[in-house]
Amino acid sequence: MADDILDAQNAAEDAAETNAAAVALALDGASSRPELSGAIAAFLKEQRKLMEEQREQLRDQVRRLQLSIIDQRFSIALKGMTAAVGVAIAVFFAVMVWNAYGSGGLTIEPFSVPPDLVARGLTSEVVAAKLLDQLSQMQAETTSQRAPQSFQNYWGQDIKVMIPDTGISLGELDRYLNLKLGHATRVSGEVVRTASGVAVTARSGTNGSVTATGNENALDPLMHDLAEQVYRLTQPYLYGVWLLKHGRTNEALPVYVALATSGPVEERGWGYLGWANVLQVLEGESSRLAMLHRGVEADPHLFIIRQNIALSEDELGRPEKAIAEGRKALAVLATPGNGGIRDDVAPYSRNRVQSAMDASSGDYRSAATRLANNFKIGSGIFTYSVAGLVARSFAGQHDLKGARAVAVMNWRDTGFNLSIKDVDDLSAQMFIASQGGDWRGVIALDTKTVAMLAKQPTLRDLVQARIVPFVAMAQARLGDFKTADALIAQTQDHCDLCLRTRAQIAELQGQHARADWWFARAVSENKSIPFAYTDWGQALFARGDLVGAIVKFETAHQKGPHLADPLEMWGEVLMAKNRSDLALAKFEEAAKYAPNWARLHLKWGEALWWSGRHDDAKTQFARARTLDLTYAEVAEIKAFGVP
Repeated sequence: MADDILDAQNAAEDAAETNAAAVALALDGASSRPELSGAIAAFLKEQRKLMEEQREQLRDQVRRLQLSIIDQRFSIALKGMTAAVGVAIAVFFAVMVWNAYGSGGLTIEPFSVPPDLVARGLTSEVVAAKLLDQLSQMQAETTSQRAPQSFQNYWGQDIKVMIPDTGISLGELDRYLNLKLGHATRVSGEVVRTASGVAVTARSGTNGSVTATGNENALDPLMHDLAEQVYRLTQPYLYGVWLLKHGRTNEALPVYVALATSGPVEERGWGYLGWANVLQVLEGESSRLAMLHRGVEADPHLFIIRQNIALSEDELGRPEKAIAEGRKALAVLATPGNGGIRDDVAPYSRNRVQSAMDASSGDYRSAATRLANNFKIGSGIFTYSVAGLVARSFAGQHDLKGARAVAVMNWRDTGFNLSIKDVDDLSAQMFIASQGGDWRGVIALDTKTVAMLAKQPTLRDLVQARIVPFVAMAQARLGDFKTADALIAQTQDHCDLCLRTRAQIAELQGQHARADWWFARAVSENKSIPFAYTDWGQALFARGDLVGAIVKFETAHQKGPHLADPLEMWGEVLMAKNRSDLALAKFEEAAKYAPNWARLHLKWGEALWWSGRHDDAKTQFARARTLDLTYAEVAEIKAFGVP
């Protein structure tokens, strides 16, 4: 259309040019023939009139063309707007359908209420709202690592009362779509009068119904009772978690037993997990471990079950099994869906399992780092003593100052079984005292054990694995072998620390053959773990068997390349063989894994001294003096003339 306007404008310009030429010719002719001037004047007047008419016609044509273009553009815009509105409406309804299809949560329908109660203000919406308040509170008090998508029905924080609209509206349409396409848990019910008060019944589709009875004037406790029943009916696993958190362990047991034995197939593994957690409190760690293995049979793809098996093996002092089970757990965690745990919890869980594996293999530095990182992550689901385990990792590096500082820190520990944390903390404190040779300090700490067992006797299997070996060794070091033998005899013969302590107590009594038997037993139980080889090598060194000691230390280093102890002791043996030059490399490597070990720096300084490097030796002696040296070790430094 724009081209038509240009054509019209061009035509007008051509006509004007033609008329101008005609006028010019006429004027030229008139100048030579005067008789024609009157006729020419009339002709020119007519031409002017014709030109004005043509211009007006052209202007009118241009205006019509312009209006036509505007009309066409407006029509196109209107059609576009209509199409856009149509698309927007279609998208809006598509979103409503999609949201309805994916909707979950809990929807509470208004309850049917007798008219006299309604007249007193107890309307259907009020009853539903009171139930919502109680369920919301319980939901807020329930903390779980479990992923929402792993539940057959999951509410999350989406708990609401459905108040119906009147007439046809978008609200009614949304409610209809959610009802037809969604999978929210829906609760409805009624209030009826009874001879003694009122009965409130709640129904949840195929889940069934529950009823609470009481006085209408004490509606809040009645609704709390109903809320608990609804929680158990619709969310049995989380209800069990809630019961455990509130110390109602005996009530949680039947909830989990029913879920494990007769619940939906996809929920049974979770039922065994909860059952195992209950048994940990009621019977002890060994019973818990047995139930966890039943849980693996029910569902081998749940990470938390496999994680807890690995950590339970670690708590019971079986490092080789802890590492093997830890690898299985991490393999499940690496699968899509994290083995059923939340995405935000997965890094925390990975660190926790790997830290146990690291400590079990002697890599205490890595274990401490991973545990500290968990504290930074701050998932708020610590079911163990962060301070106790980090302190143990520092003590494993012979960093006694660091270990003592960490042990008294008030780290953010949570979880329903705080008694397990008490064991972890006490075990860490005894480990620190043992590493420093403070045997009387270990005996003093043991007074806490009696109170702990009096409060919760089911901790006995953990106490035998994590507490008794330290106390038995302390008694032996103080010369009370009768008490030491009696204590260590109580422990299980599959516990690595227990077996090594049996051997060391025998060695202190000069019973070398008996000690070797127990060392061999410890090695056979945990073939890939470095600790028994290290302790055995130390015993051989004390007997003067330097070659045998080096063999054990070399094996220990192969099994646990990040454990400083066999390297340091290997260096001491080389010094005893007058090869201080070779010992230097062992001490230097050991320092990578235990940089704050006082004895390491002391012996490193001695090796440097005997190698003729006196200034370097003094540097190591000075470093040792800043750390935890015994009186005998301080005397060793002074013997070199170093104050």
